[in-house]
Amino acid sequence: MLTILRFLTNYEAFLVMARCFLTLLLLLFAGNPAMVGAFFYFAGTSLGLLLTYRRWQNRHVLWHAVKVLDLFVVSGMVYLGGGLDSDLYYYYYLTMAIASYIHEDSYALNLAFTVAVNAVYLVTLLLSPGTVTWQAIVFRSVMFLAVSLLFPVMSYVEHQRQATEERERRAQAERDRLEREMESMNREVAQYAFDLHQMAVLDQLTKLHNHNYFHTRIIVETEKSKQQGKSVALILFDIDNFKRVNDTYGHSVGDEVLRSISSRLLQVSQGTYWVPCRVGGEELALLVPDADLQAGYEAAERVRSEIEKVRVPIPTGELLNVSVSVGVASFPENCSTHQQMIDRADQAMYAAKRGGKNRTVKYDEGLASCKTPTM
Repeated sequence: MLTILRFLTNYEAFLVMARCFLTLLLLLFAGNPAMVGAFFYFAGTSLGLLLTYRRWQNRHVLWHAVKVLDLFVVSGMVYLGGGLDSDLYYYYYLTMAIASYIHEDSYALNLAFTVAVNAVYLVTLLLSPGTVTWQAIVFRSVMFLAVSLLFPVMSYVEHQRQATEERERRAQAERDRLEREMESMNREVAQYAFDLHQMAVLDQLTKLHNHNYFHTRIIVETEKSKQQGKSVALILFDIDNFKRVNDTYGHSVGDEVLRSISSRLLQVSQGTYWVPCRVGGEELALLVPDADLQAGYEAAERVRSEIEKVRVPIPTGELLNVSVSVGVASFPENCSTHQQMIDRADQAMYAAKRGGKNRTVKYDEGLASCKTPTM
């Protein structure tokens, strides 16, 4: 059914069917030997057009030949059919319809062929046997011209419509191309902005938040804690024996120790609101929002025990055990400013190192006398 619908709505198919129908009408004139010849001509050409429909890529050559032959055959039919008294001039319309199909891209050629058909028809009327008045010939010619001009006009309108659609299609394609380019540029700009942001806030070695971000974020978290009446814990980590690792195995191993510990810290922090940072050479920090001193201690112990499992390969082929000393302070539980929280977490961390390393110490007032450098 779909194939039939496509055939019926195709202009070339319509011309083939119209030609077949007009061929059958010629059977009404079977008594005239000349019309029998015309019938076989139309039947043969119609069959050829039908057989080559959508099969022969160069079938337009056949259409051009049929267009020219039709002009002379129809003129002969009109002449033998009585000239002005013959209704066979309607077959000229089929010829002009074929021309409008063939020359759909050229309004000038279509119009020129229409004028040629009118001229041939006029000559045929003048040469036809019988007595006719010039008024009758003029009237028939004018009427025929008026109808025949519809073909180039319709062809011109269709050509303009197709040209408009083509311009709109190209304009839409250009808009789509520009939109794609704009989207691509926006993605590139967004990626560039993201990369710049990452470079501004991340430590390139460990991929943790850097020192500047840490100090900005701790101010934000302490202010939020004041406004919401909640606690925030700060955990500071210092890698045990890090200087000895650098001196013994080189800075490349030291960097690998930093990366491995930072990776484990990121892994443990995943899925939480914790903020892991690198605040110094071998010092790391973890901000834990909505956590008091005890909750901060539990988080610190969890991280410390995970870091204790880390093993780093060294040039000798052995695996190096690593550990961290950890200090915990909480705002506003045992400090009143963000800087005081940093200092007290630092004091607790150094107390952990003095206590044997690889341990976690919570800040208490007994550590207040400890003097440690401020970050």
